[in-house]
Amino acid sequence: MTVQLFLASTPLHILNSVAIASQTPDKQSCLWLIDQPNIDDNPYFDLLSDWQNSPFSDVRISQGHIKGTKAKLKNRKKVFADIQSWVKANQPVQIFTGNDRRIEFQYAMYCTHQLNGEAKGVYMDEGTFTYVGRQASASFSDRVIDNTLKKLTYGFWWKNPPTIGGSDWITDIYAAFPNLVHSELEQKQLHALQPLHSDNLVIEDFCALLVRHFGADVESIKKVSVILTLPHESIICRLKGYREAMDDVLNTLTNKGLKVGIKYHPRNTDPDILEAATQSNAIVIPHRIPFEAILPLLPANIIIIGDLSSTLINSRWLRPSAQILSIKIPDAPLASEFESLFSQIGVASISADLLTEVLGSALNQSRPT
Repeated sequence: MTVQLFLASTPLHILNSVAIASQTPDKQSCLWLIDQPNIDDNPYFDLLSDWQNSPFSDVRISQGHIKGTKAKLKNRKKVFADIQSWVKANQPVQIFTGNDRRIEFQYAMYCTHQLNGEAKGVYMDEGTFTYVGRQASASFSDRVIDNTLKKLTYGFWWKNPPTIGGSDWITDIYAAFPNLVHSELEQKQLHALQPLHSDNLVIEDFCALLVRHFGADVESIKKVSVILTLPHESIICRLKGYREAMDDVLNTLTNKGLKVGIKYHPRNTDPDILEAATQSNAIVIPHRIPFEAILPLLPANIIIIGDLSSTLINSRWLRPSAQILSIKIPDAPLASEFESLFSQIGVASISADLLTEVLGSALNQSRPT
């Protein structure tokens, strides 16, 4: 049986790996969690290793986020040796990544070519850069200085991508919106990602396991009618009128008797800055749960309210029947690019002070259950 390797560093990478592996049973799949801050008590590695319905025959993990130059070099040497050994033993025909700038991916591709292999490099949509591009990739420091330093440090196998997913190692791309990818990616072989997630019971099983691990009730999440996915608490405090607008929206929804899920930013220090837990119809979802893991469990006709981020891009294709409202943050990075993309995928961008009014109209058009 042919072998395929998935290199994942984020929850979305893991979710896409599960989706693709579960739909390709003719291939033996290995999932390798890379660049992980903690390998001794990693919830993703532990869950995936013990998961009875796992589509992976092998799950591995590598340390990242190392402090100190000597420690970093020692760790990188170990990771490279592990990758080289695994590639030699398994000779994968495809290597998947959510970021082709990762040295683990590029080194794995280099190792297969050293063995005269013909492994395809496959990019899995990571959400934002796929469509708006990575601006830093066009800078002189990235194209010339960083590129030269990496070639001198790692070897001339390093290939600098013009944007994420655009390196010469990548031949194929799994994208949520293949017709909207950045111009640098259009020449690659494009595959639709959404059908692999649609009605995928393996995905739902994994998401339920993950949600329970972080202390949430799956059945409660399945019953919400509206979900607020909020930015970092610093933005809530900084933008004039933002918190008040969110309070108004929450009061409006709960007073109508609707079940409202509140999902705060994973890096918040205040677990409930809006004090939503005091509302009888509000459910505060543990903020450490990745939003991508919640989406497959939500009702098909859910209303999702969020800000200018990849969260709403992923919401659109993981819950294609949802009504999605984006709150404008004018000074946010790539604000105009986000709004342009949102208009193409059916996400309405509105200012915070008009949110309650627009939401009332959305509720009249949809009767969530």
